[in-house]
Amino acid sequence: VDSFNMGAMENKSLNVFNTSCVLADPKTTTDATYQRVEGIIGHEYFHNWTGNRVTCRDWFQLTLKEGLTVFRDQQFSGQVNDSVAVQRIKNVLVVRGSQFREDAGPMSHPIRPDSYIAMDNFYTATVYRKGAEIIRMYDTILTSEGFRKGMDLYFKRHDGSAVTCDDFLAAMADANGVDLNQFSRWYSTSGTPTVTYASEYDDKKGVFKLALTQSSRSEDPLFIPVSVGLLDKESGKEVVPTK
Repeated sequence: VDSFNMGAMENKSLNVFNTSCVLADPKTTTDATYQRVEGIIGHEYFHNWTGNRVTCRDWFQLTLKEGLTVFRDQQFSGQVNDSVAVQRIKNVLVVRGSQFREDAGPMSHPIRPDSYIAMDNFYTATVYRKGAEIIRMYDTILTSEGFRKGMDLYFKRHDGSAVTCDDFLAAMADANGVDLNQFSRWYSTSGTPTVTYASEYDDKKGVFKLALTQSSRSEDPLFIPVSVGLLDKESGKEVVPTK
């Protein structure tokens, strides 16, 4: 559809695409545009499960399908183009650009807002892009294998149903036997958290100490996964593997 005002829409059995997001002329199309077309088609395809077969109970759960599906299309684009690291850099640049600005301004809101003036206000970088980062943290905390177990249970429980973000969190927790109550604060906390660190190294004992502190708009601490590794200052090689 030439005049469609979005990239695409996942109507069950009849996806609607803006022509710029599905048609590409080899004579004029750049690599970046080909990848955009590929990502959008993938995104709408993935919506068949995360959006159609399992859908949202109400509009406040919009990130349940959009944040999750953005994460899925990001993973797809990185893997199918054999460029996971490059794709990750692209994703982070978008978050640090449009979404950080949104979170720092008067329109800041959590990924699951509790009110709205107009429904189209919900289609934001926060709901989509920050929502995808919250999903990525599940993958980091539970590992990719644990995340897949959670997804399998989520689909098994809720195929054909209208559900909430809490149902998704419960599936992830139950499939992996973990308590994710603290993690749930991400759904109701707006703004960009800040993590600061202080480190010291005892050369005689061979002990490295790292202290982390966080600040956010949450009254209670957020669950923030952190990967840590150590590099040799001269060679740049990793001497303690990142975990």
